This record gives sequence, C-alpha cells and structure tokens, in this order.
Amino acid sequence: MNPWLFDDKGNLTEAAKKQFPDLAGGNAAPVSLNPAGGGKTVTVNTAVLQQAAQNAFALRDSVKTECTQPGEHVNAAAGTLKGWALGGALTATWGTWSNQAGGLQTTVGDIGTSLQTTARNYSKTESDIHANFNKPQGAKG
Repeated sequence: MNPWLFDDKGNLTEAAKKQFPDLAGGNAAPVSLNPAGGGKTVTVNTAVLQQAAQNAFALRDSVKTECTQPGEHVNAAAGTLKGWALGGALTATWGTWSNQAGGLQTTVGDIGTSLQTTARNYSKTESDIHANFNKPQGAKG
C-alpha cells in the first residue's frame, strides 16, 4: 500500500479518495483484526481482495501494452545508427527496458493471482466452517 495515500492520522487523503474511490467509499477494509466485542477474530472482505486482484490484472495488461509501444521506434532508430556506438547502446538499453518491463508485468500478475487465491481460500474456509457448524452433534465427516 502506498504510504503517500494517507495523512498523518492514517486517513486517506482527499486526492487518494478521488484516485481510488473503492478504498474511500465506505467499503470495509480487506482484513480487520480484533473487532470490538471480545475474542480474537479475523474478518476478510473477499470482494475487496477480488477487486484488487482484477485491478492488478488490468495493471499487468497495461504495463505490457504501454511499455512495449516504443519498441518499433527504438529498433528503427538503432537500425539507422548501425555501426555507431549509439546504435548498439540503443539496442542494449531497449533489451534492459524490455526485461525490466517483463519482470514488472510478471510480478504484478503474480500479485493479482495471490490476491485472487487468498480470497478464494478465505471463502472456502468460511464455507467449510459454516458447513461443520451445521452438522448434527456426533456426525462424522
């Protein structure tokens, strides 16, 4: 989470609320610990986790689209400078850029997958717990 989204009291800034309305709109936090009223519990808002996963997948796709656009121009420029040191430098720099952009794309996609998997696991665990509570006493299974 970006620390610049919050003021000195830990609240979302007005700019952050405009940029990320899903965080500001009264939606429950993805995870809350130790709610009022007693025992230690964890409450997870799986819809927020799923939305964050979808946002990560959209960002992954955007990184791919946006970061590969200069490629044809870089390759054309390097071709016209063939034999000059700058042509080789452009090719090498583009290779580094492409590797870094690919790594970023993979990492953001992995984050989306992890968020999605976590949401599914919490939902399944919650469902399993409720199913076990609904079994008659002494039932096995």
